[in-house]
Amino acid sequence: MSEIGSIKPAAAKHDPASVFKSPLDIVDEVMLTRGEKIATLERWRQTVMQQMAAADDGMRTQGMADTLANTLADIGAALAQLQVHSPTAKS
Repeated sequence: MSEIGSIKPAAAKHDPASVFKSPLDIVDEVMLTRGEKIATLERWRQTVMQQMAAADDGMRTQGMADTLANTLADIGAALAQLQVHSPTAKS
């Protein structure tokens, strides 16, 4: 059973990785609107892309390349699920 009000929406939107274990968890979060979910996932995607760029620039990422790639894939899957559940999506 899900808990209503279990997250702090502002924190979730600002730093989603600190609130959600996986980008896929955002899809079912009742405290965020569909638009907020998409924006939150896009923010998370930007953070991951910045971390990947930092790794390319020689900054240490302590073997996080696979984790970052998996997170990016999960973000894409979550965004796809939100598109499928969109009222304007065609079946």
